[in-house]
Amino acid sequence: MNNKTNIVKLLNDSVDQFNELILHLNKDQFEKNINNKWSAGQDLVHLIKVLRIVNIGFALPKPILRVLYGINKNEKRTFQQLQTLYKTALANGAKSPSLYIPKPVLFKEKSYLIQKHQSLNQSLMNKLNIHTDIELDSFSLPHPILGKVTLGELATFTSFHTVHHFELLKSKLDYSFN
Repeated sequence: MNNKTNIVKLLNDSVDQFNELILHLNKDQFEKNINNKWSAGQDLVHLIKVLRIVNIGFALPKPILRVLYGINKNEKRTFQQLQTLYKTALANGAKSPSLYIPKPVLFKEKSYLIQKHQSLNQSLMNKLNIHTDIELDSFSLPHPILGKVTLGELATFTSFHTVHHFELLKSKLDYSFN
């Protein structure tokens, strides 16, 4: 499997897994803030907000990316390296920028939000497929916690970020509802 195929699979699997968990939640599980953390609905909205911005970044013309952020000359980072960087930043106090912080979410919005999450992820996978592996490793965008990352790293991170929220949500639900 090439780089792009791996990233598309990671994105698809992570979003499917997250949405499957959300799909089976009742009103209380979906809306309740757990341990002063986001509700399941807020986690979902957060991931949607992130995907909207990532999709915008992937839609920027390559000449604009080159002018604004330059061409990457560093080695591409692996899924594990990006995961370690992110977890270290979180452990050192990094927080989600206010742009990505969700307001309370109602249960009646659940189906629409799952559909929106799926459709934004599909849009990202479509945009990803327009780029060659070389372009994914060459063009960069800024990330609020990781700094400048390549398009490929951003897509890989986006899949990890979804898994991160899936794991957090699972542990919150286990703690509060079992």
